[in-house]
Amino acid sequence: MDNILFLAILTGALGHVSWNILLKKSNDKIKFTRAFTLLGSFIMFPLLFFIEPLPKIAWPFFLMTIFIHVFYKIFLCRVYDYSGLSYGYPIARGLPSLILLALTPILFDENLTLSNQLSIILISLGILLLVFSEGNLKKINIKGLIYSLLVAAIIVAYSTIDAKGARLSNAFIYLIYYFALDGFIFNLISYFTFKKHNLNFIYFKKNFISIFAAASCSIYSYIPAVYGFTVGKIAVIAALREVSILFASIYGLFILKEKGGFLALISAILILSGCVAIKIFQ
Repeated sequence: MDNILFLAILTGALGHVSWNILLKKSNDKIKFTRAFTLLGSFIMFPLLFFIEPLPKIAWPFFLMTIFIHVFYKIFLCRVYDYSGLSYGYPIARGLPSLILLALTPILFDENLTLSNQLSIILISLGILLLVFSEGNLKKINIKGLIYSLLVAAIIVAYSTIDAKGARLSNAFIYLIYYFALDGFIFNLISYFTFKKHNLNFIYFKKNFISIFAAASCSIYSYIPAVYGFTVGKIAVIAALREVSILFASIYGLFILKEKGGFLALISAILILSGCVAIKIFQ
């Protein structure tokens, strides 16, 4: 992996936690998600007229990821309704890299080194510690934990699908199609499903800076990852993205004053250590 891609993935991870922070801080998370994904589609849609069509062989994967991302957004909003950023985000983001490390040798015929496998221990330990980050089992928010696990499962699904879809086409064309249509489709579904979260011009005007920042960060954060899927090992790329866990935990603990405790920070550092080990010893 060259240094440019490595830096792009790390900055993409920072972009990812940035839009998640904005989502967590929003008063109406479904409405905010509708707003920034819609703006993202308005930004990206004109690019469809200047690129080659998405290859037919990649369309099944593209349609599956559009469908799966609808549930990803809904469940992610629920994660932040029921859990703090320093608790829900690391579980939702940390588990997928662990699962992908186990699955990619089967799904993609990619051989993982011994150091890759040892890194799983660090990541696993960090994730397990998160369960106890609020002090004891009685304080665990079960709904927050369940939604975090659902989001983790969805991330595994769409990462696998997008890796296959991007490898069958062109990563940038695949992503332009995704972001150009994702916001429109999510808003169409939300219009009938979440009527009390309807958008209007006043909401955009009042929250435009946050909406624009979230749209920009969400687009940028996924570009290096999907491109990385086409030139590197899926598990390695997915794991490197989880540096965002450390940013999320620090922000949740020290800025939002969440009650996760320093155990949550320690767990995030362990997960990050596993990711760094994958990069160094791959």
